[in-house]
Amino acid sequence: MPRIPKASFDERRNHVIDAAMTCFSQKGFQKTTMLDVATEAGVSPGALYTYFNSKEDIIEEAAMKKRQSRAVRMETASLLGGAVVSIDQMFADFYKELEREDPASESRIRPQIWADALSNKRMKRILKDTWSDVAFGLAEMVRQGQESGEIAPTLDSKAVALLLVCIGDGLVLHKLVDPETMDVTLLGNVLRSFLTGQFNTDKQQTPKNAKQAKEIL
Repeated sequence: MPRIPKASFDERRNHVIDAAMTCFSQKGFQKTTMLDVATEAGVSPGALYTYFNSKEDIIEEAAMKKRQSRAVRMETASLLGGAVVSIDQMFADFYKELEREDPASESRIRPQIWADALSNKRMKRILKDTWSDVAFGLAEMVRQGQESGEIAPTLDSKAVALLLVCIGDGLVLHKLVDPETMDVTLLGNVLRSFLTGQFNTDKQQTPKNAKQAKEIL
């Protein structure tokens, strides 16, 4: 059998990943079989195993690609000027993803991965690696904000980042379960008020330097 050119091989792998995401969204990760994925992708079961050996392999590859694209977005956001603006832009991109009606969107599949991670050690590792990457990038933005005086230096940057990750995950779950109550624009404005220190009426101004931030706290 002639070897498949790498470009074609990668394209077919991506096609299989897309097919798998559709299956996971429609049938659930647990109930989807590799045969389901092969059928959705339009390939034979034997050909499918040329690209992936298991559903976990597919999820791991999809997660890696997502982490790579997210790293690019974080790098772009960090160049906007200011930690708060950068974090706000990251959430703005996240809100757009939440608003997508694509039935195979990542936000529809993510909670299934969370559930499977409770009993599947490999899925738990994949999930923790993803969370770690996001939290690391956000923590770096927070640290930069602390150095510039935008964010209070007394806050633990890792704790702030983890809280932001948890907020994002909570929004994903709520959007799926009760989308009628989710006004993404309104929620974005509320989060922005937290980030800029305007949630408390006694703290209307964003700290301009580390000394002012410390005085506010």
